[in-house]
Amino acid sequence: MADHVKTKSRKDRIMDAALRIFAEKTFQEATISEISKEAGVSEATIYEYFGTKEDLLFAIPEKISNDTFEESQQVLPFIKDVEGRMRAILLSYILLYQNNPHYSALVLLQLMSNKRFRQTAAHEAIRRSAHGLLDCIRDGIADGTFRKDADAYLIRSMLMGTIEHLFIHWHMQGMPKRDKSMMEMLDPFLEIVMSGIRARKEETGLTLHLNLEDVNVLGKLLQHKEISTESVKQKNNVKKKPNKQQET
Repeated sequence: MADHVKTKSRKDRIMDAALRIFAEKTFQEATISEISKEAGVSEATIYEYFGTKEDLLFAIPEKISNDTFEESQQVLPFIKDVEGRMRAILLSYILLYQNNPHYSALVLLQLMSNKRFRQTAAHEAIRRSAHGLLDCIRDGIADGTFRKDADAYLIRSMLMGTIEHLFIHWHMQGMPKRDKSMMEMLDPFLEIVMSGIRARKEETGLTLHLNLEDVNVLGKLLQHKEISTESVKQKNNVKKKPNKQQET
């Protein structure tokens, strides 16, 4: 048991060190020698665990994505509201990217443009989380929360693309402190998207759609009706008015 804990701790130290160095220096510039010194292990130990530098690179997002997915699965099944689940999923992305800037820099600035990365288990792990958001949107379309003609893939791309763009821009600017945090941007942004895809409830009663000419005609008819009604009232008042000679 002690050996297992020690081995796991050593492996985690290697990935933590590699993540920092890859994110700060890029994969091409980083060396196994630097990573071994940072992690406090020999270069041979790194090769023993990961085989190659590229294998080490891809192991990092695979572990972090799987850990994040497992954490989210402890909460998401208990959120029955579709919009609530979507907020929770997007919130987990924001917290991950914001609280682990080395990870978001590595994935968004280096790995997403790597063709080899798209063929790895790490990319599948990231896709699994993204697919959860897609399933959530599909559920909303199926249960009538969202419009039947809504495109689930397009909606997911809008949501994820916006978040990724904001973090890429944040990294490219040197991670400055913002006047409004990513968390504060989430609900207003989501409301804009939701208001466009929510199913419209059917209105009860009669709704008239008139052009300008019809409105003018209707106005004249109503005016004529008011005049006619007023004339009838005046005639009735005259008939009801008592005759003074009859009273005497």
